[in-house]
Amino acid sequence: MKKYFVVLVLLLAIISARAQTVSFADLLNMTSMNNTQVHDFLLSKGFKPLGTQSFSGKVFDQYKSSRIPDNQELIFVGQGAKTTNGNTQRALSYSSVLGGDLDNLLGQAKKSSLTLIFQGADVNKNIFRFDNSLFRATISIAFDKKSGSVDVAQKDASGN
Repeated sequence: MKKYFVVLVLLLAIISARAQTVSFADLLNMTSMNNTQVHDFLLSKGFKPLGTQSFSGKVFDQYKSSRIPDNQELIFVGQGAKTTNGNTQRALSYSSVLGGDLDNLLGQAKKSSLTLIFQGADVNKNIFRFDNSLFRATISIAFDKKSGSVDVAQKDASGN
């Protein structure tokens, strides 16, 4: 009987090690957290801080998942800005090399309160744009499903 229990525990450990680290709702929620909350949340999800990166003059904190094999998931967290009502507003970018993770996030986005406003493609990837009064999100998935990204931002009071 103990053998079966050990096998079951090992199977559950393997499944959880390969499970997607963050959900679409997590990404949306992080847009309004302060820097400490985002850092603590990502650490609790198994991400490791890698320092900062600059893109187009904007500074992002970079986090890497601790899933095996390495570098399957990266999250870039914008520095965030205070809005007039005192809330924090930031942009996030999640990237993965696992097609299953990206398909799961796309499915979650389609079931969320955001509306699919554009579905198209460019030379390399399928593009899905979602929007509502609070958030905008763009999901890009390579045709070969070997990479992709989810960009999420909270809108300001003017809807931008």
